[in-house]
Amino acid sequence: MSITNKLRQAHVWALLAILVLAAFLRLYKIDAQSLWYDEGNSARIAERSLQLIVEGAAGDIHPPLYYILLKYWRAVFGEGEAALRALSALAGVLTVGFAYLIGRDMFSRRVGLIAAFLYAVMPFAVYYGQEARMYALLALCAAASTWALFRALSSIPFSAPVHGTEITGNAELRVSRRSSVTLWALYVVTTAAGLWTQYAYPFVMIAQGVCVLLMALAARRKERAAPFVMRQWIAYAIASTVALALYAVWAPIAVRQVLGWRVDAPAFALAPALLDAYRTLVVGRTLPLEQAALPLIIFTVLMLVGLAGNPGGDQLDNLNLQRINRINLLVLAFLPLALLFVFGLYRDAYLKFLLVCVLPMCVLAARGIDVICNWLAAIMRRLKLANSALPTALLLTLAFTLALIPSLSNLYNNPAYARDDYRGIQRAIAANARPDDAVIFIAPNQWEVFTYYQRDDHNLFPVKYRPATQAEAAQQLAQIAASHERLFVLYFAERDADPEGWYERWLAENAYKAQEQWAGNIRWAVYSSGKGQWPPTQTIHAQFGDAITLEQVKMRANTAKAGDVIPFELTWQTNAPISQRYKVFIHIGAADASPAAQNDSEPVAGFLPTNAWDAGKTIIDKRGVWLAAGVAAGRQTVFVGMYDADSGQRLPIIIAGQSAGDRLKVGEITITEK
Repeated sequence: MSITNKLRQAHVWALLAILVLAAFLRLYKIDAQSLWYDEGNSARIAERSLQLIVEGAAGDIHPPLYYILLKYWRAVFGEGEAALRALSALAGVLTVGFAYLIGRDMFSRRVGLIAAFLYAVMPFAVYYGQEARMYALLALCAAASTWALFRALSSIPFSAPVHGTEITGNAELRVSRRSSVTLWALYVVTTAAGLWTQYAYPFVMIAQGVCVLLMALAARRKERAAPFVMRQWIAYAIASTVALALYAVWAPIAVRQVLGWRVDAPAFALAPALLDAYRTLVVGRTLPLEQAALPLIIFTVLMLVGLAGNPGGDQLDNLNLQRINRINLLVLAFLPLALLFVFGLYRDAYLKFLLVCVLPMCVLAARGIDVICNWLAAIMRRLKLANSALPTALLLTLAFTLALIPSLSNLYNNPAYARDDYRGIQRAIAANARPDDAVIFIAPNQWEVFTYYQRDDHNLFPVKYRPATQAEAAQQLAQIAASHERLFVLYFAERDADPEGWYERWLAENAYKAQEQWAGNIRWAVYSSGKGQWPPTQTIHAQFGDAITLEQVKMRANTAKAGDVIPFELTWQTNAPISQRYKVFIHIGAADASPAAQNDSEPVAGFLPTNAWDAGKTIIDKRGVWLAAGVAAGRQTVFVGMYDADSGQRLPIIIAGQSAGDRLKVGEITITEK
């Protein structure tokens, strides 16, 4: 076997090893985390008929192709979390293959291998390779169409004739007419697929169009280039037109949905926003900036060297073509990012559209490693030392990869960066499930991911997205509360789903909030509706501190079971304005032990803090205490108190001129077994 064939075989084995690594990183712990909001939508949409998928996508902000593919993928591989996410893992691995092809065709096989390895380990790409959404498919379409486009354009000459022959780059990469037709067909199919996958795909097409223009401008001065440029421009125009024609039936829907999508654009400073976006692309979302500094510096230096440096003595490379390729990669890597800002779309949730930028960045960085290796090899040749560039390439690639390990570790193992845990929330609610429970979704599409884990949806209530009036919001919640004692409410993206906060305000004023906690970006709370008979009101008239008086206490039950939410109404007054914010607590437990159950929060579920109380005004503070599963049975005492929200110092209590300590006994309750 010749040396050339041995090298090719070695490259094949190296590429296979990289693809295996890419698959491992995308499949490792792929089902360890819950499906989150958007993934739940994917899972439930893929269950529908083709007609319903298309109809649903017509009212959504995503075209239907990914959901259609997921439907058939699911039919073969099942609907488990790992199975649904594996489609994205496959797309990610295939994109690694195209990273190799683009790096090889633009520069060399070594650059292709390094680019493939870099893309395989990039945390941002790994993350979306483990998500049941369309972004890995978006990146695959962009990579495949870019490779097909540049390979089809490779017959444009960029150098003057050498010994009567036009140089077009590596001679191995010249394509026949039949291959050219195949490549243009691949460009058409993948471009159309990209358009049918995500509404951000036109950013990729714009960047590709700029690259074609730059290539034409670079070739226009060559005496024999004009026929090639014209032919390729015509081919590109025809192929793009055909791709757009394949999308034409959906284009009016796309325009309507994109223009009609209402999004609150957050204020931001341009420089920090650009840095944050760049950090996300290079190291993902799991490293704060100070920890991301080293990999950012390494990767940036490699890209700059890849962009500016000449390889030094590599006679096989066409330097003019390489110069154009470097500029093209810069355009592909950063023009979509610039367009995100130009169109006012910068938002943390939209940075995933920029996954298409990661591959060209990796190819540039790979070329940077290759250039450094060639520089060192040239120096070693002058010193008459062994001049293999392979160890240097491996060391530089390994150095960057090691710097990414903390990000990948956080991605897999750190709960702070886990996806929203709907699976955990559903299990927590199901552990105490009762027939008269209600689960209410503020952001109604939460219903879809929740019902992935709980197929019985009889007690699940997605309220209307963006209610038209406060009365409409109140009517929906009042109807639910009238027939359900315990209310579990899941808040997600409230600024979008309920911009005025009408739902939560109604619950604060009419229901009895007992507990609240976060699971990722989901805030879920437990309320009692207060449904049922109430015993007589207790008159207390206890003074808390200098100005606040607890006038009355209502407690609905004297006996309760584990799992109950016990509602209370506390009637407060103040005789003077209050500048300090105080929290109110209700503790249930023995006098000499830690509370068995409690509620600590500002009055009226935080909507009416004490520093907003008017002198002489009566405040009705409705709150609940959840006797969660596992609470000890027996006779327990109920205490009420108030403390400084900043210092934790409790207010002294005075009744009839006598000190009553810093917590007030207001009753007793007998807790029975569930």
